[in-house]
Amino acid sequence: KRTCKQALQKKLGLDVDENTCIMSFVGRLTAQKGVDLLGATVEWLMEDHKDGLSNVQLIMMGNGEPCFKDMLNWAETRWKGRVCGYYGFSPQVERDIIAGSDFFLMPSRYEPCGIPQMCAMRYGTIPIVHATGGLRDSVRSWYADETVATGFYMWPLNEDSMKKVMFDALDLYFRRPEQHEAMRRRAMEQDFGWPR
Repeated sequence: KRTCKQALQKKLGLDVDENTCIMSFVGRLTAQKGVDLLGATVEWLMEDHKDGLSNVQLIMMGNGEPCFKDMLNWAETRWKGRVCGYYGFSPQVERDIIAGSDFFLMPSRYEPCGIPQMCAMRYGTIPIVHATGGLRDSVRSWYADETVATGFYMWPLNEDSMKKVMFDALDLYFRRPEQHEAMRRRAMEQDFGWPR
């Protein structure tokens, strides 16, 4: 994970720091995918008023609506070295983002199945998802049972809920590394294959 993280930071022009927590989003830049909520939380995430939990970087990649492209450009320009706004899509870069991130954000308003959260878990990247559809079916929530959790649920889907979950994820990452590592390993062990 450390090697993947440092390679990702170099590739996307982020400050290289193995101790930073990387949160990422890859998907269509539309309201259905919750990009508007993500955009509303960027400033909060980057500012240092989260009880010292501020060593965080954010990567957002995707194609979509022009207003969200503007949001990516604004965030990357304002927090150069801490935010990457990648407008476009590349399967290779998607893989690198998932492999090098610590948390994978999926604030979709609806998601019948969803595959990225399963890929993220395989790479040891903990999903933070809206508790809907296939996201709810494939991720076990920290809030329900910490001992079997493979990710975090946002519920209800709004800006305050998203901030709370991000804060809790950062708290786990920085202040409870043993529990974070246990969740990461559980996520990697998930099997989403068809029964034989």
